[in-house]
Amino acid sequence: MQVWSQLPPRHRRAVVLMGRHLVSDTEVQLYQQVLQQMDYEVQLSRYAETSSFLRTNNGVSGWSLLLCLSSSERSCLTRISFSHLQRHQMVNLLPRVMEAFSDAGGGLCHFYTRSHLTGSELPMRPYSCGSTNQKLHVPQDSAGSHSPAGAPPPAVVAMVNVYVLVTSVKPLTSFLHDISVVTTNQEQRGRPTKLRNFLLQQLGPAASHEALGQVKKVIGEVLQAAVSTNGKQQTLHRCVLCYQLLTFTLLFSGSVTPVVVQVDTDLKFSSLSDDTFDGQITKDLILEDTLRFLLPTHTHLSSETHTQTEGRQYGGCRGTHPVCVSEDEFLLLLQFQRRLKTPSAFQLLYPSSSSSSSSSSSSSSS
Repeated sequence: MQVWSQLPPRHRRAVVLMGRHLVSDTEVQLYQQVLQQMDYEVQLSRYAETSSFLRTNNGVSGWSLLLCLSSSERSCLTRISFSHLQRHQMVNLLPRVMEAFSDAGGGLCHFYTRSHLTGSELPMRPYSCGSTNQKLHVPQDSAGSHSPAGAPPPAVVAMVNVYVLVTSVKPLTSFLHDISVVTTNQEQRGRPTKLRNFLLQQLGPAASHEALGQVKKVIGEVLQAAVSTNGKQQTLHRCVLCYQLLTFTLLFSGSVTPVVVQVDTDLKFSSLSDDTFDGQITKDLILEDTLRFLLPTHTHLSSETHTQTEGRQYGGCRGTHPVCVSEDEFLLLLQFQRRLKTPSAFQLLYPSSSSSSSSSSSSSSS
């Protein structure tokens, strides 16, 4: 089996599909610069149909990394056979996640059409997906005086964009970037800030810790519901290294528990002023953090070879091993372990200790 780490680093090829972006756009320039620093040979193209590496063999030959920028995603999903990808190949799309959070009509999230969920069963508005025409506004009247019993004062009234990296669907694994974009009832123009710092400033140490935990819990519940109700994709063949960046817009309205009011399958910074470069700077920061978090560097190449070898040696259901996992599952576990040890701006979102304990308690009771 061919793996990227058996090739000289200069032969690791990244294909960047720009869609309607220009070569001079800062996002394209950022990808070129960071990937070349990481010893990738970068090929730029408009769409999958126009790339020499993607026109043949179901689009799965001759590259290690495929980045589909906005306006080229549909081309990628149509042209690339995700079930035929090799284990060393990475794409910045997860078709199952893209479908779950697509617009089923009028902004209704597609995964609601495949489930028996109602709006009250999830901390989320069902009509939260797609480019809806409705504008999201922060409530002007503070809900602090009407907070539920036990809600710690002062109450938070804010709209917060948080940025989520999903690295696997089954098992679900995701990470939360520490930068968020906050709009409050006192400050209608959004500003980028660390989510932890914002909550600490608004709520104090104890309540901010609880609020951050609630943010992770709410997003984890929505992600779990979205991917578990979409049974169309088969897990027999899957892209082990594919990932998806999402923007969750959360509404805090007088409680430490937010509600999801919008999910975008891309990075969104619409609340930031067009007069400043805050949006582009923040986006570039998150994109670079993502690449450096996910892609192995020179120093990791030998360990990646070892990872692939271990996957072949211990993955599968041969021998007398008490736990039977597939090679893909074993490689996912090793990748997950490496990412937990990687210093970065991403913190683990799911699975959390609470989700692990609740699932283990439910399995012990069954």
